[in-house]
Amino acid sequence: DEHFLPHYQWAAPDNKKITHLDDFAEAFLAKCTLAEMISRYTVLIQSERKLMMMRPYQIYAVQAIVDCIQQNRGNGYIWHTTGSGKTLTSFKASTLLKDNPDIEKCLFVVDRKDLDRQTRQEFNRFQPGCVEENTNTETLVQRLLSDDYTDKVIVTTIQKLGLALDANHRQPYRQRLEPLRDKRMVFIFDECHRSQFGENHRAIRECFPNAQLFGFTGTPIFPENATYRTIEGEAARMVTTADIFGKQLHAYTITHAIDDGNVLRFHVDYFKGGGAPIKPGEALAKQAVVEAILARHDKASNRRRFNALLATASIDDAIAYYDLFKALQAQKQAEDGDDLPLNVACIFSPPAEGNRDVAQLQEDLPQEKADNRKEPNRKKE
Repeated sequence: DEHFLPHYQWAAPDNKKITHLDDFAEAFLAKCTLAEMISRYTVLIQSERKLMMMRPYQIYAVQAIVDCIQQNRGNGYIWHTTGSGKTLTSFKASTLLKDNPDIEKCLFVVDRKDLDRQTRQEFNRFQPGCVEENTNTETLVQRLLSDDYTDKVIVTTIQKLGLALDANHRQPYRQRLEPLRDKRMVFIFDECHRSQFGENHRAIRECFPNAQLFGFTGTPIFPENATYRTIEGEAARMVTTADIFGKQLHAYTITHAIDDGNVLRFHVDYFKGGGAPIKPGEALAKQAVVEAILARHDKASNRRRFNALLATASIDDAIAYYDLFKALQAQKQAEDGDDLPLNVACIFSPPAEGNRDVAQLQEDLPQEKADNRKEPNRKKE
């Protein structure tokens, strides 16, 4: 049976819905606007014979990036929540930049090899053959130096890019990239907060001083949740997404996504414990939380037909909650006898030395270095 795809109301740049027909006609049906929507912001998926219209927030994000580049107004970041179609947005931005003669290369950078493959597959689904695999760093360098129009948009990992820009690497990749130093380069980073706090950012700025950097993230780092610290002289400061990328170009948050039906809605219940007030983080507060969960879990999960997840602020808190679940359930079973305890597991990553995100980026480095021992998949130009 044929079914209509989910439809989206037209919205203003602040994601406010335009519901009145007169306002919609004025905003969307003007000749120039409508022609631009058809020619620039639709995607023909040839393999599926399907024409996709970009959603309003995707269009505004692409427009913001393209305008920022055309006017050479520095860097910026896009705050679009998970599940909002960031890959399609970045694909469209990249393909529009492909026709800009002032831009030498546009690189879409991911931080994991599996995302590299997934992104290439998605890009080539939107437009077959638009990007090729960079099997190793040598292939990436060749493609960066290539004058071929098909190599203007490149998808790569931050690990390959880091090896190419490493001044201490045994291969003189960085010297070979010197002709690009004064060229206008565009870097678009997926989940930018993971890959752009530290040496990678510094190396890109040093090698490509005329580059413009744009980041996509569903979880931007603000002062209140900043965990990265830089030392400047004797003063330490927290590093935020705005510190690295500058201005926010567009935002489409989880609230907007819920309103549009892009993600599942939240059902929120508030529980206020009785007795004397307890400060958050105190042992008594944790015990009250665990007792409330145990008392309400069966009803909330339809007699344990569903699982539940408790997120904590730290590994120490997670371990403390785990111990409390075990202890209180053992006590409850000893008192009641028949109650089957909940199965409780505690999951966390062990703390890494230094920056945890940097440690995550290091996980793919051995494979990237192994790939560099293979022959490149194209001849040197």
